[in-house]
Amino acid sequence: MIRLAERPWPAAARLARDPRSVVLLPLGAVEQHGPHLPLLVDWLGAEELARRIAPHLRRAGWRPILLPGLPYGAGPLARGFAGTISLSARTLTAVASEILEALVAHGFRRFVLANYQADPAHLEAMARIKRRVERRRAVRVLFAGFAPATQAQRAMTNARVTRLLRSPRPDREWHSGEMETSLVLAVRPRLVRARVARRLPPHWTDFRAALAAGRSFREMDTTGRGYFGWPAAARAATGRRGLVLRARLIAGVVLAGLGRPVRTR
Repeated sequence: MIRLAERPWPAAARLARDPRSVVLLPLGAVEQHGPHLPLLVDWLGAEELARRIAPHLRRAGWRPILLPGLPYGAGPLARGFAGTISLSARTLTAVASEILEALVAHGFRRFVLANYQADPAHLEAMARIKRRVERRRAVRVLFAGFAPATQAQRAMTNARVTRLLRSPRPDREWHSGEMETSLVLAVRPRLVRARVARRLPPHWTDFRAALAAGRSFREMDTTGRGYFGWPAAARAATGRRGLVLRARLIAGVVLAGLGRPVRTR
């Protein structure tokens, strides 16, 4: 993995000139994830997705380049929970766009926004970032993970992914439920309050209808605990298998958007 921030500027200049270079920017969030998970779940998820799709891109002939992740995102759904830090969609759009535009000025032309935050305001900001940055000639901005683009989004919610769950209601598993708890158990197990998670009863709600109605987490969950699903069913093995499968599916979508890399001598 090429980490751009760890390279000196002449090396960055060479990468900018390389037509095979693809820059990955993880977009995260710092927001509540129930009483059992840390605030950094979406940040962690974005970093993991970027890191895990990179080998697929490399095998296809591209040179994936990882930027330091942007930990803060738009998360108005979680406002009211201590520790949640939500940027406005306008601020997120401006910050992320200026990061990419700085690299465009140096010669980079292909970018992937790797994202694990599914708040509608965050996804709308991603759409704006793409529109703004792609105004530049021959610049492409693609999505990996949760995204405003339907095809990219489907890789996260693919039926093969949901079949990994033990939950009897996989259609109602969502924020801080079985899969997200499994993700953190797989990657940063010490950050999971395992005893708390085991005691949490299933909490299934029609989150799609709630989102369509514009309801916040507080309005969806009057208990104030802030999770939706069955965290007690989570297993590290589920998280590992989910990451591998999602990375493969997401990489396929990204590669389709990139096309074939230009061959260099």
